[in-house]
Order: sequence, then C-alpha cells, then structure tokens
Amino acid sequence: MFRCLEYTAFLWKAKGRHGTHSPFAYWLVDVVARQKQLCSNQVFSAISSKKTKNFLNKLQHTLPDYPIFISMQKEDLPLNIMNGKEPRLFVLGADLPLSFLEASNIDLLHPDSIFVILDPHQAAKKFQWQALIELPQFHFSADCFDFGLLSPRPGQAKEHFYLKLG
Repeated sequence: MFRCLEYTAFLWKAKGRHGTHSPFAYWLVDVVARQKQLCSNQVFSAISSKKTKNFLNKLQHTLPDYPIFISMQKEDLPLNIMNGKEPRLFVLGADLPLSFLEASNIDLLHPDSIFVILDPHQAAKKFQWQALIELPQFHFSADCFDFGLLSPRPGQAKEHFYLKLG
C-alpha cells in the first residue's frame, strides 16, 4: 500500500521528455528510454527489476564503448576502478553505493561516467540515496523510482531530477 502511494507521489513530480531543461536529462528520456525494445543482455541477469534491466539494455546499446561494472556485493569492485581516462557505467546494488563511493576517489572518475543505483526507494537505502544525491562531486542526479542515476558532469549546475523513463 505504502509503495503505491510512494509511486503516485513520484509520478506527480516526475518529468518526461518535455519537462526537463537539462540536455543530459533530455537525452536520457528522449534518446535512451524511447528506443525500441531490445534483446535482453545476460550481463544484467542478476537485476530483478524488469524496468531497470530494460533501461540498462537501452543505455548499453546507446553507449557501446562504456565498460560496464556491475556490483551486487561489496567484494565485487576493486577501489582502483575509478581511475580511468574513459567514461564507465557502474551498476551498484545492495548496501554498496555510499561505502564504495566514500572509499573511492570520485575526483579521478571520468566526468561522463554514469552510476545506476538499484532500488533507491527501499527502506534501508533511502538515507543512503539522499546522502549520494548531496555529495558535491555529483552534479547530476535523477530518481527514476526503480533506480537512481548519478553522474559527475562538472560543467553542469548541481541539480536533481525525477524522470519518467518507462
């Protein structure tokens, strides 16, 4: 019952293609989310949400040169993974995001890298999601209800969006 009310509140705040004024947010809604249904990629088989899998397939298809790092537990990603000259796509689940990002040097991350945080509306992860949004290194954050998106994007003013991607 409470999840239904939470989702209704999200839909009230969420913007679609014409409600965003950020070029990156518009690109996510218009180019990535509006693609035709793609074949499922086995890389994302550990993710339970069908909407999240679908969006990640589309994102990977749109950005084929981005290496993908999926971590469902703390031991999956080494801390030196942030060092890189190319943009990357990180998919973080469980209780990993805040502890991983605090222990890593986010400043070494490529500015076009994207973090996908799974299930930010779970009761145990709500405070963590709020803490991630407030980190000064991330200028772009988007709540997509089933998942959250973070990106450094230093040339952009710090802003949080509610996006309808499905």
